[in-house]
Amino acid sequence: MGIELPRYNKCCYCIPLKIGVLIIGYVSIIASCVTLGTISYSIFRVSEFVKNNNDRPNPQHPPGDVSKAALGLYITFAYYLLVFLFSFTISLVLVIGAHTGKPSYLRFYFKATMFLFALSIVLVVVTFVFMGFIATLPVLKWSFTLLVCMIMVRSYYLILEEREKPTVYELQPYVPVQVVHQGQQPLMA
Repeated sequence: MGIELPRYNKCCYCIPLKIGVLIIGYVSIIASCVTLGTISYSIFRVSEFVKNNNDRPNPQHPPGDVSKAALGLYITFAYYLLVFLFSFTISLVLVIGAHTGKPSYLRFYFKATMFLFALSIVLVVVTFVFMGFIATLPVLKWSFTLLVCMIMVRSYYLILEEREKPTVYELQPYVPVQVVHQGQQPLMA
C-alpha cells in the first residue's frame, strides 16, 4: 500500500517548477557546504576542548566525563558529515539534471532523497540522544523541508517524462481506397 504524493505545477504556487527545482538544488548545495564547514569547525573545537582538559584538568569536568561526552559528539558529527556529503552529491545531480532537462537524473535525485529522508529521521534520533531536544529542532525542520523539496522535484520529473512520451495518435475509421490502374475504369458497385 503506497501513499499518493501531491503533484504541483508551480513551486510555492508562484515560481515556475524548473526555476523552483534549480533554486532547491543550489540552496541545497550551499546549505550542505555551510553545514559541512560548521561540523568540521565543531569537531576541531571539541578536540581542542578535550586536549585542553587533558592538559589542565578542571574539577567541574573530569577527564572521563569529557572523553565520554566527546565520543558522543564525535559519533554525531561523523554521522552529520556522511549525511551532508551525500546531500551535497545528490544536489549536484539535481542541478545537472534540471539544467539538462534529463528526467533520469531527477528520478535518481528523488529516490536518493527518499533514502536521505530516512537518514534524516535517524539523524533526528541521534541528535536527540547525544545533543538534546533543542539541537534536534533544526534537524526536524530540515527533514520537513527535504520532504517538500522531494515532492517538488518529483512533480518536475513527471512533467519531463510526460513530454518525452511518444504522441498517441487516435485511430481513424478504415476507409478503403480504390486503386485505379492506367487505362482501367474504377469498379462501380
